Amino acid sequence: MGVIVREKKKGSGVWWVYITHQGKRKAKQIGRDKAKADKIAKTIEAKLVLGQLNLDTEPTSPLFKDYAESWLENQIKLLRSRNTHERYQRVLEKHVFPKLGNKHINKVSRSDIRQVLLAVHNKGLSSSSVRLTRDVMSGVFCCAIDEEVLETNPVTNVLKRLGLEKKKKEPTQPLTTEEVQHFLCICLKFSPEFYPLFLCGFRTGMRLGELLALKWSVIDWNKRFIQVDKSYKRGEVSQTKTGKTRRVDLSDQLAETLKTLLIQRKREALKSGHGEEVEWIFHKNGKPISQNSVRNVFKRILKKAGIREIRVHDMRHTFASLLLSQGESPVYVKEQLGHHSIKITVDIYGHLIPSSNRQAVNQLDEQQPSATHTQPEKKESPKP
Repeated sequence: MGVIVREKKKGSGVWWVYITHQGKRKAKQIGRDKAKADKIAKTIEAKLVLGQLNLDTEPTSPLFKDYAESWLENQIKLLRSRNTHERYQRVLEKHVFPKLGNKHINKVSRSDIRQVLLAVHNKGLSSSSVRLTRDVMSGVFCCAIDEEVLETNPVTNVLKRLGLEKKKKEPTQPLTTEEVQHFLCICLKFSPEFYPLFLCGFRTGMRLGELLALKWSVIDWNKRFIQVDKSYKRGEVSQTKTGKTRRVDLSDQLAETLKTLLIQRKREALKSGHGEEVEWIFHKNGKPISQNSVRNVFKRILKKAGIREIRVHDMRHTFASLLLSQGESPVYVKEQLGHHSIKITVDIYGHLIPSSNRQAVNQLDEQQPSATHTQPEKKESPKP
């Protein structure tokens, strides 16, 4: 008789329980938590001594809550951003654990998944919240499949069958050139300290977190571009959404505005006794501005300007739409926005690309014969 805990493949970090009893052998993968594997092994060993375990049945699979917490700690926390880890954790604790936490992971059924998603939907939460809950649960089960704890994912296609799939978004409604100018004029009048930030947003299409993470060192004044490689949110500087670095071009107006701001920042630094040392472009008391503060100011300016309510993120959409409507190449817009592929750019903004080549289809007509073929003239036969 023996119960051993070890890695099937040394160094893999995946722990198995191996049982040998009365000529029979069983092995069961537990997961990446060795402490839990040791606990299960002791329980199995005690049951073998008492004759309470039949090796014809498999050792108990871990509880969904235990496995999901291990997934959060050993995969999401290590491989994703802190914000993603915290968001996933909130979803599990608020929506999933109350219903699935005490079920063994191999006993969670599609019906259980349906009930969780319907409960989120019936609370009146957005469709994006329902999809996020679906994705988090699916991530746990996909990990279990990779570690050979499960063979199938009970989450697959559940939303489709419930009719709760993502609805097609309405086309974005960005600001016009006149509305952007009016917004910036009102901003300069009532919140001049935010004017450079919002001008930068409308002229570069950067995400809010990318704007707030900007330092003076990322500006190349000679070649007139900003190198975007960081994002700032909730007190933490991290990589951009795509994890890639890109260059965005500086317009003449933006370059002059930022140069004026730099001179102002240096004067402020000298006055406070820090020499000319300046770091963050957009800051408050030496630290980047919070995203919520920017959103609140943005809403106030929209209201004062009499412009419909839009999101701060719509500065990005406005940047793209104005370039495309002026005939700029979608490839250039894609590079400025930092999209992974041109397909993303076209999918989002394709309806804004002007149809400037309508005359091209007429050239096809010139290459084809006329609709009605000309018939040869019919000659009458001479009368006898």
